[in-house]
Amino acid sequence: MNILISHNWLKEYLQTNASPEQIAKYLSLCGPSVERVTKVNGDFVYDIEITTNRVDMMSILGIGREARAILPQFNIQTSLKQPKLAQDIKPKGEILPIAIKDPDHLCYRVLGVVMDNVKLGPSPKLIQQRLEKTGIRSLNNAVDVTNYVMTEIGHPAHVFDYDRITTKKLVLRKAKKGEKIISLEGKEYTLTGGDIVIDDGTGKIIDLPGIIGTQNSIVTSQTKRVLLFIEANNPYQIRKSSMELGIRTVAATLNEKGVDPELAKTALLRGIQLFKELTGSKVASPIHDIYPQPYKPKDVKTSLEMITQRLGVEINSQRIEKILTALGFKVKIKTLNNQTEFIVTVPSLRARDINIPEDIVEEVARIYGYHNLPSIIPPLYQLPEKPEENNFIWEKKTKTLLRDWGFTETYTYTFQSKKELKQFKLEPEKHLKLKNPLTKDWVYLRTNLIPSLLSVLKENRGVKEEVKIFELSSVFIPQENKLPLEKQKLVLLWQASKFYTLKGVCEALLHELGIKKLKFVNVNKEKYFNWHPVRTALIKSKGKNLGLIGLLKPSIVQNFTLKKPVVAAYLNFDIISSLANNKKTYLPIPKYPAVIEDLSFLISQKETTQKIIKIIKNSHPLVTKVKLKDIYKTVKTFEIHYQDPDKSLAAEEVSKARRKIILNLKQIDILLKGGLEI
Repeated sequence: MNILISHNWLKEYLQTNASPEQIAKYLSLCGPSVERVTKVNGDFVYDIEITTNRVDMMSILGIGREARAILPQFNIQTSLKQPKLAQDIKPKGEILPIAIKDPDHLCYRVLGVVMDNVKLGPSPKLIQQRLEKTGIRSLNNAVDVTNYVMTEIGHPAHVFDYDRITTKKLVLRKAKKGEKIISLEGKEYTLTGGDIVIDDGTGKIIDLPGIIGTQNSIVTSQTKRVLLFIEANNPYQIRKSSMELGIRTVAATLNEKGVDPELAKTALLRGIQLFKELTGSKVASPIHDIYPQPYKPKDVKTSLEMITQRLGVEINSQRIEKILTALGFKVKIKTLNNQTEFIVTVPSLRARDINIPEDIVEEVARIYGYHNLPSIIPPLYQLPEKPEENNFIWEKKTKTLLRDWGFTETYTYTFQSKKELKQFKLEPEKHLKLKNPLTKDWVYLRTNLIPSLLSVLKENRGVKEEVKIFELSSVFIPQENKLPLEKQKLVLLWQASKFYTLKGVCEALLHELGIKKLKFVNVNKEKYFNWHPVRTALIKSKGKNLGLIGLLKPSIVQNFTLKKPVVAAYLNFDIISSLANNKKTYLPIPKYPAVIEDLSFLISQKETTQKIIKIIKNSHPLVTKVKLKDIYKTVKTFEIHYQDPDKSLAAEEVSKARRKIILNLKQIDILLKGGLEI
C-alpha cells in the first residue's frame, strides 16, 4: 500500500534538521521505501510504499516513529513530539444520551462521544491543503476531522449526525443476507450476510463500520450535533465484506490490516481536540468505551549470540538496546553463563508482526542497516539436527527423480469445474464452492488431483504415443465450521503403460526417499470405485497408508474422451515426507559373482506377485535378489540371484536353493513351468 505524507505536516511532530532528501534516503535504506518526493506549493510530499504487515506506519505519526529510530543511525539528531489530545473530556451542561452496544463482541474495541454546538463550515486552509496533499478531498470541518485523525494518528474514525439517530442507540450486529444499504455516495449495495453493521435498534442499518458510512446518518449542512465514533474492527471480516461488495475505501484498506485497538483512544481524544478547535463544539456525553479484551503485552526473547549468528556481524548489546527502545520496545538485558539475553516487550502497535526471535533480529538488522552488513554468508554455528524433516527437501528430490525418469511435471489450477468432478464421479456438494468464481471452470476447490491431470491428458492426446505426467500439489478437504484441511498429494499418470511398470517407478521413488518394506494390499472395491477392482493396490509401510496405485476404470477414462488405458499412482505426500530419511546402509561390493537364472511359474490370479517374491526370498539364504521379469497370461517369470559373499557358488548349491524355492511354492499350488526335475 502506498501513502502520501506532507513534509510540513510530518515536521510538526518530527523534530529534526534533516532535509526531505535525507529523510527519503535514510527511510528507504532502513525502513519503508520512499518511491518519490514531489514539491507541491512550497511543501514536499513523500510517496511511501508500506508493506502489508506494517499498518502501524500508515500515518504521519507512524512514519515519524520510524524516522525517530532511523535518522540517529546517520548522526542526525531527532525527537518525536506527541499530538495534542483533549484533556477536559467531562461533559458540561446538558448531557446528550447515546447507547452503544456490541453484545457479540464483533469489534475489538468501540468508542463514541457526542459533540454539541457544532458550527459546520469549511476547514481552515492549512487543514484543507494537508488533506489534499495526501490525496483526500476536503468536505467540511466535521468530516475533515475524521480524515485528519486517520491520516495523522493511523486509526480510521467516523462521524454521525446525532439528531438523525432518532433512537439514540447504536447496536453492532451481523447483517442478514439480502439486507440493503445506501452509501454516503448514494450507491445501493446488497449485503451477502455476516457483514458487521450498525443498527439503530429498530432493524435499520445506519452504518457499515470500518468500510463506509450510509446516507441516512451522514453529516449534512443542517447538522448541529455529532457522534464521533471509532471502532477497531475484525480485519478478516472487513476484508471479506469490502471485497465482496467491491468497496475499497482508505478506512477499509487500513482496517483489513488490523489497526491497533490501543490506538483507538488516542484517535478519539485527538478527534475531540480537533472538533473543539475547528467547529467550536463541546463534549456533550461521557465517552463510551467497549473494550472486552485489552491488549496484554507479550515478551519475545532473543540473545546476542543469535543476533550475531544471523547477521554475521557483532553489534554490542547497548546499541541493540538503543535501536529497539527507539522503535518503541521495552528491553531487559540478562547475562547468564556469559550469554547475553534480551527480553523484549512488544508494544500493541507491533503485536501482529513481532512474534518470534527472528522478528527481533530483523528489526535490529534493518535499523543497523542492511548496507552495513558484510557481503558474506553468515557463519553457521548450528545446523538443524534433522534436515530431512524439511518437506521442501523431499519435494525437490521427488521432482528431480521423476523428471530424470522421463516424467513431465504439470501445474494445474487449484479449482475444478462441475463437469470435471462429475466425469470423475465426485460429488460437487462435498467440495468448497467459490461465491464469485472468475469462470465456470474454476468453481470448486479441489479435493482430488486426478481429474485435473486427466484433463491435461485430454488436451495433449495425439501429441505422443506414451504420456507420463505428474503433479505434487495440495488438495483441500472441507471441514465443518473450520478452514479446509490442506493435504499434499503426488499424482503420477502414465498413459499406454502397464501396472507393473508404474509400480516399479513407485517402488524406486520410495526407495530413494529411504522408505522400504513396502506392502501392496488389495483395495476395497466399493470405497475406491474410480479404480479397476483387480488391478489396484494400496501401498503401505510401517502400518501407514502411502497411497494407491492401479488402473483407472475404463469408464472414467472414457469420460475424459481418452481411448488408451491410464495407470495412476495417487500418493499421500505428507505421510511420505514424515517417513522419508537420508540414512544409507553401506554394503560392500561382493567379491564373488552371483548366479542368475530365470524361473517361470503357472500362477492363479488370486496369488499376488508380492507374496511369491517374499516366499522365494525367504526360501534360502543364498537368494539375494528377486524381481518379476515377464508375464504371459498366467505364467510369471522371475529373475533370481544366488550369491555367497565368501565364495563362488557350485552348481549343486544353486540346485539345492532352487529345489527349496519350488517346494515352498508348491505348497500354495504354484507349478514350475517346463518340467524341471527337483
